[in-house]
Order: sequence, then structure tokens, then C-alpha cells
Amino acid sequence: MDKTRTNFSVLVVLRRDTPVPLHRQIETSIRDAIRAGRLPRGSPLPPSRVLAADLGVSRGVVVEAYQQHASEGYLASYAGGYTPNPTYEEVCTG
Repeated sequence: MDKTRTNFSVLVVLRRDTPVPLHRQIETSIRDAIRAGRLPRGSPLPPSRVLAADLGVSRGVVVEAYQQHASEGYLASYAGGYTPNPTYEEVCTG
């Protein structure tokens, strides 16, 4: 059975030799990619299960990072298994 893979993992840098929790490293990588324009607004993020498999972490680590960004307004969560990066208007209007 083929596994779905993404190139999104190249935007996320994990260092397992630091005391910084993995979910915080994912959050920082996503936030930096958004701010630097490497992840344009409106770009869909991979499903949490796919990104977790790509990064070799548990799904809960990715979900925690996605939820933190959703609470900060960087991401919007939709039914369907992925969390897109919303446009500015979506963040402002909720």
C-alpha cells in the first residue's frame, strides 16, 4: 500500500537533540514559513497524520502545533482532514 507523502516536511525542521519540544519546533517552522512567504496564505497544509508520518512523530504532536496556530489565527481548521492557512480576511472575520 502506497503512503501519501508531502514535500511539506522540508519546511519543518526538527532537532531531536535540543530540549525544545517537537510541537514547538513544528509551530516555529510553520510560523516562520508563513511570515517569510514560503507558505503563502490560502495554501493547504497536509493532514496531521500525513505530516506526522513524514516527520516521524506522533499525530498528537502535529495536532498540538496546528491547534496552537489556529488559536493564534495563523490557521483555520476545517472538516476534511487538513488545516489550510487562511487569508487575512478569514482571520479577522472568524
